[in-house]
Amino acid sequence: MEKLNNIEVITQTEALYTLKVLTNNTDVLVDEINSLLCSNKAQFQHAPVILEIDNKHFQANELAVLIEILSQNEMVAVGIRSRKQELIDFAKFSGLAVFGKSLSTGSKAKIKVQKVEQPVINTPNPHQDKAYQAPKIVANKVYSFQQVVSHDRDLVLLSKVKSGADIMSFGSISAYKEVQGNLFAGIQGDEKATIFVQSFNVELVSIAGVYKKFDVVPTKLYARSVMIDLVNGQLRFQII
Repeated sequence: MEKLNNIEVITQTEALYTLKVLTNNTDVLVDEINSLLCSNKAQFQHAPVILEIDNKHFQANELAVLIEILSQNEMVAVGIRSRKQELIDFAKFSGLAVFGKSLSTGSKAKIKVQKVEQPVINTPNPHQDKAYQAPKIVANKVYSFQQVVSHDRDLVLLSKVKSGADIMSFGSISAYKEVQGNLFAGIQGDEKATIFVQSFNVELVSIAGVYKKFDVVPTKLYARSVMIDLVNGQLRFQII
């Protein structure tokens, strides 16, 4: 044990499980995770889980759905292990850890459970001071003058957001279609909140009250994948 002035770093031996996910069919995953919990509830209820994904067709919106499936089954996704950059980016935006390489092939099980001890975390969780909650997922299109609010958690948007719509989140926002409306992240002052837009065409973005309005979206940002965060109290726009 390494002892600091006010922090003790202790090596833990509690079980951390890896789910090797070999399909992007979320209907199949719902059935198999339900089956896993039915037969092993005492073992897996509230268990921390790493999602190991090597399926090249697996997309970020499917990862968001998988995280929600685990949450509904009282399992906690704490991080992912994947070679696919889209999934790694989504994990970081969602406050999940990104674990090191240990992907293996040849498993015949669609979901295989593996006990892992003392994992090496490559990327620290930016929300580690919070109790983890799965993001709120909005799958339907958000129309003009509609409002969507996510309390006490991040927000994932899987469909288009039309002009005039207001999207508000206590945490971060990740949007995987075109956004034309207004995005408000960190609405209770969370300066660590981020905004990710797959196709940028927004009218206004705001993080923790710091905002920028667009009468016309600059050409360098229009229809691009853009990440926004706060640096020294100013909004930073990055094309990714």
